[in-house]
Amino acid sequence: MTIDRALSSMTIDRALSGNPFKIDQFRCRDAATSLRNFRPETHVELWSKLPTISQLVFKSLFVSICHQFNWDFLQNVMAALLLPDPEQHLDRIAMIRSTDIVRLLSDYQQPERIRGKERARILRRTAEELHTLLRNGRLEALITNPRLEGEDGFYNVMRSVSAFGEDDLEKKVRVLAHDLHREGIVVFKDPENLRPAVEYHILRLYIRSGRVYPTNESVREQLRSPGNSSRTRLVKLLRRTVEEAMSLTAFYAQLDVATLNYVEWQIGRTVCRADVPFCVTPPPDKLPADVEALSPLRCAFANFCRSYNDPEYGWYHEPQFQKAIY
Repeated sequence: MTIDRALSSMTIDRALSGNPFKIDQFRCRDAATSLRNFRPETHVELWSKLPTISQLVFKSLFVSICHQFNWDFLQNVMAALLLPDPEQHLDRIAMIRSTDIVRLLSDYQQPERIRGKERARILRRTAEELHTLLRNGRLEALITNPRLEGEDGFYNVMRSVSAFGEDDLEKKVRVLAHDLHREGIVVFKDPENLRPAVEYHILRLYIRSGRVYPTNESVREQLRSPGNSSRTRLVKLLRRTVEEAMSLTAFYAQLDVATLNYVEWQIGRTVCRADVPFCVTPPPDKLPADVEALSPLRCAFANFCRSYNDPEYGWYHEPQFQKAIY
């Protein structure tokens, strides 16, 4: 290690002894103003008319392996593989191989993200653990008594599935809860307990818009360099701070957390892209109609976005972190 790299490492260590990120409440309020009139459209999906337990099993298998991959592409592939009786396929999924995953995802335009061995391992274990929850009736109980919190609540039960329990910030289990809630698959009795699901598109959106910003120069330098691998503690601190800022934005916008999560994820992955952000021109990829209606010709956050409006602030990138929880 060179002297410069050693000094840089020491500087990062000092920055991470506390939390090097802060929330700009005024920008959270600005974002809320832009989002307040958002109303999500309802869609009839291929699985919408299946029994609730079938939809729950399908969504659980799909979300368990949905990380650093295109949501729509993967969901369509999993639907073709599992529908109309996903619970009848659990034994087969419990034996899926990496070569099967590579074949299923062979048309994906970023083959380096397929990671067949990793996704096959997660799917096998998820199928086995869902089978156990079906046998002991705990999965069915989530439908008959749909609560998020509590010993027999959704969060606690689904954390017994390894793919959802290995992340102490609960990204995947929260994404699953949001999807079930938004599609009306499960009507939770305590929707006030929906929590933000912080993933990398949303991290990028929040630090570029300035709702969350780094206070330490060494952290700023790292986030301006898209190829740098980041430390676990930096990622965790940023995720926790963004989660707090998301809750604040949802409160100001008078939107439930699942709806806020959805619309900001769509903006992050399609408009505020990592490579080329589309701040004042329409993105090349078609936005969902409900998201496009917010601001069809420019980013909904362009008026207050700190990266776009403040040249000294710069363009930040989400931390690079190759984990299945990200």
